[in-house]
Amino acid sequence: MGIAERLFGSARDRFGKEVAARVRAVGSVARADYDPEKFQVVYQGAQGAEPAVINLETVFRETRGASAAARKAAIGRLADIAALPPTPEQWEDVRAALRPVLRPVPAGPQFEIVSRPAARYLSEMLVIDTPSAMRYAADSDLRRWGVSRDEAFATAHRNMARTVTASLDEARSRTGTPQPARHTDNGDAYLTSLPLVDGWLATIGRITGARPLAFSVSNSTLLLAYETPDTEVLTEAFAIAEREWRQAARPISPAPITVDDDGNVVLYTVPEDHPAHAAVKHAQILLAMDAYGPQTEHLRGIAGPGDPFPAALKGFRSPEGAEVTAASWADEETSLLPEADLVLFPQPDGDLLMVPWAAVAEEAGLTPAEGYHPARYRVGSWPDPDVMERLAKLAAEA
Repeated sequence: MGIAERLFGSARDRFGKEVAARVRAVGSVARADYDPEKFQVVYQGAQGAEPAVINLETVFRETRGASAAARKAAIGRLADIAALPPTPEQWEDVRAALRPVLRPVPAGPQFEIVSRPAARYLSEMLVIDTPSAMRYAADSDLRRWGVSRDEAFATAHRNMARTVTASLDEARSRTGTPQPARHTDNGDAYLTSLPLVDGWLATIGRITGARPLAFSVSNSTLLLAYETPDTEVLTEAFAIAEREWRQAARPISPAPITVDDDGNVVLYTVPEDHPAHAAVKHAQILLAMDAYGPQTEHLRGIAGPGDPFPAALKGFRSPEGAEVTAASWADEETSLLPEADLVLFPQPDGDLLMVPWAAVAEEAGLTPAEGYHPARYRVGSWPDPDVMERLAKLAAEA
């Protein structure tokens, strides 16, 4: 610990305390406290009112390394949350204001935000739309309203009807246009949430006659492209999406969501022999690393003695440019493996046995552990010697 941290606390704690101080200055706030363990500010808008929570992790990460002015403005926006009207107590008073939003996976469940998996490395969250801002709905809100998650999300989807209709009209007007269409949200339309709405992607596909690729690159930008045999056009769409995702203040995904032949909303994939495979794979690896990285950091931070070790997802690029992900399975150690392209078995001589994930999953009977998104797989000692021998043969054939 450096001298600055000893005198003033860590950067996280300084940030949290500054937000709490700004929230206390809001006229309608009776009390505000910084919770360093959960990294949030808990405040009460009036004596006896139910406490509300401001989660700090996302904004803290966004402003790390930013200028003092940008950091001050971000803290001000967090403090403005406390000035919002209280969350309605009754379901009938709030149902019309609910909206779904597509977001990166939250690192840990401590935030209590209403969320559910949306595609492999993304989450769908529930927000309350107000004239001045939006507020994430919490599990405690659902309990107070007496509704289930499914009912709340279904209501939020129905509330997207006006935005859905406008987007379908736009798709009809652009039929035959090969370039991605950029939809920029002013904060009211929730355009980046459109891929979540049941049937939207499938309807876009029927209108245009091509499989839609919805890049929700940030909270405010949706790029809508289409599958095409023109490899140059397709790879350029991925390049544009990655560039905008990297530059975004609040990025979501560089990889597109699409709809499969059964109507399921999934991440877009192509076979290994597809000319655009490298671009598609690259985008998925970026998204996977972005999801597993914070999750690994969170799990290691809360792990206690005897808990399984959260293995990291690692990315590798060959001299030829091929990209893969890998996770290490250490013998005689209980671990939580992220799903990867390869499983690495460290050998006594320092070498690595590298086996395709599908082969390890089948031979070792891997199944997802409960409670993790993206998925984690609990493993212990290596499989029996005969299984390891088969895995070595499969590795040699891969």
